[in-house]
Amino acid sequence: MIDIFIPSYHRPYNLKTVRYFLKIGWDTKKIHLFIDSEADDRADYEVVAKKYSINLYVFDMDEARRRYDYVHRASVSRRSAGQARNMFYDYAKKLGIEFFMIQDDDTTGYQVKNYGKYLRKATLEDIMITFENIKNFMYKRRIGCFGISQTGDIIGGINKKLLRNKVMNTTFILTKYIYRGERGIQDDDTSQFTTIMNEGLFTGSLADGIILKQTTSCKAEGGLTDLYNECKLLNKALVTVIQYPSAIFAERQEKNGGRLHHHIVSRYLYPKILKGTERDNIAWDIYSEDIPFTNEPKRKNK
Repeated sequence: MIDIFIPSYHRPYNLKTVRYFLKIGWDTKKIHLFIDSEADDRADYEVVAKKYSINLYVFDMDEARRRYDYVHRASVSRRSAGQARNMFYDYAKKLGIEFFMIQDDDTTGYQVKNYGKYLRKATLEDIMITFENIKNFMYKRRIGCFGISQTGDIIGGINKKLLRNKVMNTTFILTKYIYRGERGIQDDDTSQFTTIMNEGLFTGSLADGIILKQTTSCKAEGGLTDLYNECKLLNKALVTVIQYPSAIFAERQEKNGGRLHHHIVSRYLYPKILKGTERDNIAWDIYSEDIPFTNEPKRKNK
């Protein structure tokens, strides 16, 4: 079983992801829950972590703010999931974990999906086989970031491609081949994906196999909902448009209830697996000065 890293905020007694993975039989030692040092419900998280026998970590929010930039008008609390995900790398290194999966704290399960049709709930065996195959794929192809799609990502028709040019909530990280330093943003999944692709690195997600059952985060309690309400959902729709105006534009999506959202034109990014050589991808680890990748600001911390 692989390690699962879960960022959480204001949901100590509603950790759906933790309950789901424990219910299907995941090893408690492989579940890592993260909150920030300014959370006002730390004691509650400690009680729940002890109850479930899972790992709980409290990362330094001041350090996260000092080391990583924001790309838009920061919220009053200056808090985002991107900061937690940045800090994961430090903990992974300390724990000797090179490969892990990041999952939101509101997951209720996965579904098996083949050729555009949802067949049944995914079993523990389905999930373990898929996760292990993704891990092997990433190591072989030297890919640092990959994912599993969620139901809301696939709107309209059958996607005949196995791989999609997008990464969403279930994100696998191979630390050897991925940079650190997501910016403090509301929509950290899309921003991370576009940034990686724009720099010429391959990333993507499975369009079939198992699919994450979507949770409507803007209507849930706790988590990023607090930030969405604070900054308004317009921030989530427009941040990546501002970041990459030639590759992403905002639109009202009819099939998504007229919601203002971003649309990615991936052909203006550079997702490529190089073929025709002994290796399908560039061996990023040949030159020591090139790894680990980072966009962490090179400045003295004050």
